[in-house]
Amino acid sequence: MTKSQSATESTTNRTDRLRTLMTQAGISSFRELSRRAAVSQWQVRQVRTGPLSNLRWGVLCQLSQALNLSPSQLIAALDRPSNPTVTATGDSDLRDGESLKQEYQRLQAQLDQQSSQLQQDFQRESLEQLESFLRFWPTAAARVQQNPQLPAKNILPLIRPLQQLLEDWGLIPIGDIDAIVPYNPQQHQLKQGQANPGDRVRITHRGYYHGDCLLWRAQVDPLPDRH
Repeated sequence: MTKSQSATESTTNRTDRLRTLMTQAGISSFRELSRRAAVSQWQVRQVRTGPLSNLRWGVLCQLSQALNLSPSQLIAALDRPSNPTVTATGDSDLRDGESLKQEYQRLQAQLDQQSSQLQQDFQRESLEQLESFLRFWPTAAARVQQNPQLPAKNILPLIRPLQQLLEDWGLIPIGDIDAIVPYNPQQHQLKQGQANPGDRVRITHRGYYHGDCLLWRAQVDPLPDRH
C-alpha cells in the first residue's frame, strides 16, 4: 500500500468513526456538529483529515462536549487502529493522540490541584473570620457547664463572627425567633397543626435564603384564632 493510499484510508476510517460518534450523539451532519460545538467547519474537517495535534485543545474539548464524550474518549475513538497492521501514518496519528491524552491528563491534574488549593484558601479565610469564635467558644461552653446560672448574654457576642461570616456568604434569614407573621407556605413550614395562607403563626426556627435560592423554610407554629 502506498503512502497516499494509506493516508486516504486513515482519513476514511476517521471520518467513519466520527460519523458513528455523531450518530450516537444524535447529530446528523458535520454542519450540525460544527454548530453544536461552536467551532468552524474547517476545524471539523481538520478532525477528519489532519493530525489531531494540529487542533487547539479548546476546540477538541468543545467537540468532545458536543459528542457527549471526554476529550480522552474522543481521541481514543478517532485514533483507534482499523487493523493490526498499523501504517506509518497510523503510527503518527497514534502518537498525536497519545500526546493529546498526556496534555489532557496534565491539565486535569492542574485543575484538580487548583481546585484543592482554592478550597484550602476558602477554608483558611473562613477560619480566620471565625478565629475569636473558635478560640473562645469552647471556654465559654465549659464555663456554662460549670455554672449553669451564667447569663447567656455574656456569651452571645462570641456568635457575632459566625453571623458576620454567614452574612458575607449572602445568607439571608427568614424572620426572627418568636416573631408573629402571616403564614406563607413558600417561606414557612408548619411544625404541627394546620394553617391557611395569611393566618397568624409564630416562628420557632429560622429559615434561610442563600441569595435568591431558598435553603430552608422557617419552622412555625400556628396561633389560635383571636375570634
